[in-house]
Amino acid sequence: MKGTVIDTNVFIYAVLQDSDFHNRARSILSSQEKWIVPGIVLYELYWFFRDRKFEKDEIEKVVRSIIDSHRNIIVGDNGRFTKRALELMDRPGRFNDMVILAVAEKYGGLATYDRRLRKDAESLNLSVLP
Repeated sequence: MKGTVIDTNVFIYAVLQDSDFHNRARSILSSQEKWIVPGIVLYELYWFFRDRKFEKDEIEKVVRSIIDSHRNIIVGDNGRFTKRALELMDRPGRFNDMVILAVAEKYGGLATYDRRLRKDAESLNLSVLP
């Protein structure tokens, strides 16, 4: 199956109404029949909103809305994506991104606003949104 892996920042911008990317992020999400979501993206979302002092109920609502969406395909890792991330990684601080990239490599596409991750995806000939 081909598809587009959704990076954490797309979900963040879709949630944060004061973001310059809010409308475009929502458009990306609504244009995708399925969202391929690496499990690590859900953790990153939780950590992002926790670090910004969102209430537990607000964080739970965001994460559950993704988990419960009919568009969602959550991709777990039995070690395959972790191993590939270790191969792709140029610096230890980019491990999470490389796990996401490894999943995108399998599915063929990535939606992200992260410039470095976009460049990495393009170097692997993946389709990249926006």
